[in-house]
Amino acid sequence: MPWFFNPRFIAAGVLLPAYLMIWFVANVLDVRLSTAKGFFFFQGEAFLLGLAVMLALVYGTLLPVNVFAIVNPRRRGLVPPLWFIQLIGVLALVGYAYWFRELLANPDVLLDALRGGGAISYELRSNVERSAGLASLATLSLAYFALISHRVWVIKPGPLSVPMKLFSGLIFLLTVFRAFAWSERLALFEVLLIIAIFWAGHSDRASRGWMGRIRPILPVIAVAIVVVVFGVAEYFRSWSSFYAKTESDYWAFIGQRLVNYYAQALNTGAGLVTVLDWPSYQFGYLLEWLQKFPVLLGPIMRYLTDLQPNFFLERFGDPEFNNPSGIFSVLYDVGLGPAIAIFALTGLLAQSAFCAFQDRDNVFGLFYPVFFMALVEMFRYWYLGNSRTFLFVIALGLGVMLAQPLRKPQTSSFGTVGYA
Repeated sequence: MPWFFNPRFIAAGVLLPAYLMIWFVANVLDVRLSTAKGFFFFQGEAFLLGLAVMLALVYGTLLPVNVFAIVNPRRRGLVPPLWFIQLIGVLALVGYAYWFRELLANPDVLLDALRGGGAISYELRSNVERSAGLASLATLSLAYFALISHRVWVIKPGPLSVPMKLFSGLIFLLTVFRAFAWSERLALFEVLLIIAIFWAGHSDRASRGWMGRIRPILPVIAVAIVVVVFGVAEYFRSWSSFYAKTESDYWAFIGQRLVNYYAQALNTGAGLVTVLDWPSYQFGYLLEWLQKFPVLLGPIMRYLTDLQPNFFLERFGDPEFNNPSGIFSVLYDVGLGPAIAIFALTGLLAQSAFCAFQDRDNVFGLFYPVFFMALVEMFRYWYLGNSRTFLFVIALGLGVMLAQPLRKPQTSSFGTVGYA
């Protein structure tokens, strides 16, 4: 298993040093973060509060407990049924079809946007209304790729049929279109990361030949791919239509924006616990999915917590880099003590999911990509509380509950695709 997948390394060897380095550069070297309104908060008490939470995360990964080996040790040697994986894929397609319904009915909108060159994102977002209802099912594409990747590279019942390959390719292409047309790069990054995690972790080909030789440096290659994909998306999103007139070095511009997404999030989050009274106990970040739940639970939660609009970003934040950081948003919601407990638990669950992921027979390894993404996005926002993550986790949870022993070849309308 590649060393860079271990949450202990990610937390103690990447996140904690990066947190300290950003503080050192901004405060000791006095290279202040470039903020739209000139406010700088990532210092003093706010920095120490965040550091305490980061240390709790590291501590959680070091605990010698494997939760997923204790919760249900019988969930071993099992695989989510093929029909369930196909159902998740179909639901994702339904979400995309509803999301892109205006384009399907009026393809001229897309053609006009394409003729506009760099204005594609603006045109599409202006002319095609996105619904938060059925369209949110498109998020199930994350669960689909996790389930199918687990089946292909962990279970290895046999090669996918041509119809299943085409089906998967269609969902992937729709995700690519979504990333560039709606500037939702995260959707594409998530899918690519999920596929890469299962391939690098369990594919036989990834450990042999030239692929095996480059596997130790995959993090460097992954960063390069992220920069390229981010750069291409940013070209259509903002460079060609605005920044090209004021900036001269395109790649320097891309690098600065990519760093800003993380460094500015820490500054914005530090501002939450510097300017506002906290803890708020409104759970607008920690349980965002519950606050936004469309029926019954959501309205009840908003009533019980008396959720109010947050004026902070409007007065102090950067209109572009406005993520509140996963570290400080949880602090703002529940306070220092509970935040330390939550981050220690997150570290423990992440390490347990990694242990399950290493063990091919433990179906709970399906949850590892969720925690990997949570760690990667820790500086930007609280991934585990996001409404996108909610559907992802629910689908994987159902897959684990329905998992059954691998036995006989299974056929369906998608063709013979291995064993059920």
